[in-house]
Amino acid sequence: MKKSIKFIVFIPAISMLSSCTDFLDRQPLTQLATTTFWKSESDAQAALTATYSTYRTSIFGSVRGSNGVAFAIECISDNAITSSGYVGYNTIMNGGIGPSTGGATSQFWTDCYNGIAKCNYFLDNIDLAKGFMTDTNYNKYKGEALFNRCFFYNELVQLYGDVPLVLRTQTLEDDFKGMPRSPKADVVTQLLQDIEAAIAGLPNVAYTDGHAVKGSAILLKVRILMNNQRFAEAADAAWSLIGDPANPFKLYGNYSGIFFKEQRNNPEIMFSVQYQAPSDYHQLDQYVGSRMSFFPTPQLRDAYEVKDPVTGVKDPRLKMTIFQLGDPWVMHTSGTFSKAAGRLSEGGIPFTNLAFKKWIDPTIVAATSSTLSDQHIVKMRYAELLLSYAEAMYESGQGSDARALQALNDVRARPGVQMPPKVALTQDIIRNERRIELAFEGLRYNDIIRWGIAEQVIPQIAVNTGGTKRKFNGYLWPIPQQQMDIMQGVWTQNPGF
Repeated sequence: MKKSIKFIVFIPAISMLSSCTDFLDRQPLTQLATTTFWKSESDAQAALTATYSTYRTSIFGSVRGSNGVAFAIECISDNAITSSGYVGYNTIMNGGIGPSTGGATSQFWTDCYNGIAKCNYFLDNIDLAKGFMTDTNYNKYKGEALFNRCFFYNELVQLYGDVPLVLRTQTLEDDFKGMPRSPKADVVTQLLQDIEAAIAGLPNVAYTDGHAVKGSAILLKVRILMNNQRFAEAADAAWSLIGDPANPFKLYGNYSGIFFKEQRNNPEIMFSVQYQAPSDYHQLDQYVGSRMSFFPTPQLRDAYEVKDPVTGVKDPRLKMTIFQLGDPWVMHTSGTFSKAAGRLSEGGIPFTNLAFKKWIDPTIVAATSSTLSDQHIVKMRYAELLLSYAEAMYESGQGSDARALQALNDVRARPGVQMPPKVALTQDIIRNERRIELAFEGLRYNDIIRWGIAEQVIPQIAVNTGGTKRKFNGYLWPIPQQQMDIMQGVWTQNPGF
């Protein structure tokens, strides 16, 4: 019974709520909820904060004292390669995963259901504190919890397909072993219902403090719809914000600043996992910048267009995303990205002769675990919404609409990028623009899965100097074996495993 609770539905860990930590060993959860907690708006705010805690992991964000970062999932796409065994992305990258592989293939499941349980606990009990807050705040708080639950469920169905749909706090009396995997279509129906409620309750304001706003929920709705090939609806949802005169979001003038140094109150960021040193930090600059544990593929580098045919100068986003040999680099005595003697970084230059510059503090030499990296991990931004709108319009047969082309060209025209405008939309143009603009932001794997091209592009990627090619694991991951052991005779494993 205890294994069921731990891995499937998660009775939420209330210990992270400072206002009720002392009661954990003395009172059951139900008694805590009804007699000790939910007696003020601050209690509700503390429980709401808990629903965000799952983003602060190596799977969805980053975490102090750990090497992982959310966008390391790029290494199982055709954008990146890893030399690290952290959370098992190297195993997925090389192919041959199974139900017992562990690492990310089980941690996504665990983290998502942990987050869902905290959202369910909040949603089940918020009415107990309704009398202590305004209707506006009540609707806002519920909207945030619904947004977070939808975020985690969207990740689950994309990776595993059919999953248990749990919409209330579970107790020891629940029939865990009789719980079915709900069809993906049923989960998506619930998500769209919930995200509409979130959109209705959340304020139409700029994103500033780590709490989801209406724009965050609209972009999540667009993701859900596009993941399920509902392009006309996705286009309408995207335009509901893009075309709104009160839209608080816009493209930012400095592309690299979105990821380092200029994130505070950035008008392009729509949702992120926020950090603030010295008490709250992670090891991004060490893991990605100094160790170069994750690094770009030549295929990503080659996807950047030539901007000036005369000089051969490429899209400026290339130099803001990737280090190439000869580029300025503080971690070499010569001041350039070089394999020659004089390297000051913890790791060696990768075999591709490429490293990621995006997200990295370019002034740190040999970053360590005490460097106190506190870049916010950006989960959503306005450029993604614009490119999703262009794609949804095109895929729904509306690609000739001037608004769709304008959305894509607006992204290309950003100050400091200023790529020549496209005169018409094609599927290849849209997909490549998305790849370039959103490179190393953790979105590429889902894109090639939903486009159905993963089996084509992944086996083209070499993972070492000998040219060994990647293997594709399939469009769904296996249900973790621990889950299958619990649910023997009730669940059937995903095909191929």
